[in-house]
Amino acid sequence: MSKVPGQSRYDVSVAGFSTQKYDEFSPVMYKGGIVFCTNREHEFLITHQDSKRRGLFNIFKVGYTEQGEFTSPEIFSRNLVTPFNDGPLSFSPDGNMAVFSRNIDAAAHARNVVDRSNHLGLFFAEFIEGEWKNTTGFIYNNLEYTITTPCFSPDGMYLYFGSDMPGGYGGTDIYRSRLENGAWSNPENLGNQVNTPGNEVYPFLNSNNQLFFSSDGHQGLGKKDLFITSETRSGWTDPVHLEAPVNSSGDDFGFYTDEDFKEGYFSSNRGRNDDIYHFFTRVPQLSNCDTVLENYFCFEFWDEKSIEIDTVHVSYEWEFSDGAIVEGSRIDHCFPGAGKYWAIFRIIDNTTDKTFSMQDTMKFELEDHIQPFITVSELLTVNTDITFSGLDSNLPGYSIEEYIWDFGDGGFVTGPEVTHRYENKGSYFVKLGLRVYSDDSAGKEMKCVIKQILIADNATINN
Repeated sequence: MSKVPGQSRYDVSVAGFSTQKYDEFSPVMYKGGIVFCTNREHEFLITHQDSKRRGLFNIFKVGYTEQGEFTSPEIFSRNLVTPFNDGPLSFSPDGNMAVFSRNIDAAAHARNVVDRSNHLGLFFAEFIEGEWKNTTGFIYNNLEYTITTPCFSPDGMYLYFGSDMPGGYGGTDIYRSRLENGAWSNPENLGNQVNTPGNEVYPFLNSNNQLFFSSDGHQGLGKKDLFITSETRSGWTDPVHLEAPVNSSGDDFGFYTDEDFKEGYFSSNRGRNDDIYHFFTRVPQLSNCDTVLENYFCFEFWDEKSIEIDTVHVSYEWEFSDGAIVEGSRIDHCFPGAGKYWAIFRIIDNTTDKTFSMQDTMKFELEDHIQPFITVSELLTVNTDITFSGLDSNLPGYSIEEYIWDFGDGGFVTGPEVTHRYENKGSYFVKLGLRVYSDDSAGKEMKCVIKQILIADNATINN
């Protein structure tokens, strides 16, 4: 069935360990638990307060009980605690290195806690013999600007982060640095397809290389909203705004999801404080879809080697393996679909009805475009069940795990063959997304196409 009015793509709820009293944000999964930032109090902590008398941030963790409930939050690592702001953080693919943000001058006096010259930078720590040790600063940390909200790429070869370093497009831009021969390369700005004159920060890359980030510069619902983009050979795709209730009129940021974008966590101040929310995706949003290429199997045939003959005494004939016989020296013919075919060209003596010249059999193979394919019923009118099928999709080397439909009117559904009703006439862009995996790889991908359809009212059809 299609979308029920009022139904959302996402189920969203406040995480069980988030509180109304304190701020919690930037959750990441680590070794079966969740690591996050919070300004909550702890008997171990000796911390300062900012100008609004809020505690500064430290890194905490929660696990799960045997009953599946959250354990009580506790300090993630005492070795990573400073009297100032610590976090957010990200972990390398093997979990043995952490990169996190904190005030660069961690030894500053308490009276300097609100000193804006004490910018944030990135720091690395290694997990050795059960402890986080060997904390070192990012080579590009600078007391003149902030570098924060780090994220390792899924392969660990890139480090993404937000910074207001000189040379950007706005307040805070997203950058990345590549690990080359054990050293991080000069930061690369992701460009104006991602960054705006506003603020972009909190990058997160899942294992499908989808980049999620927070921005107040792209068009959204207000303040900071969450967006998704992907890198292609020609650059980053147009960022797509995540639908409500993931996004809200408040600040939404600090996103984390699994490889399929099925489930995860994010931060938002839509309530009284910054809180962490859990989300579950009913039907994924589709983005960066290619236009469906229609399979066209009509061709013009002629024989370049045929001789000029008095057409009063002869006729020309084409015979095709699909059973068609067409007269003429230059003809048009449409094949019923993809497949292997042959064609023969004959010159026939009209007086004897015998063939006196015949070209060698031409053999050829016609193939569908390699793409998801949208097949739609011919009758496209309002308040009528319209059938959409993705079964003609042609993706050799891939197995299809899921068919995802977006009908362009707010409706969405999953399934290889589905029906949908449009309540209003007009032009709609239908999207079909296929979640696929390569037959020779465990990795999953999303293939997506878009097709424009016109929905008429019944009066127009009847006339």
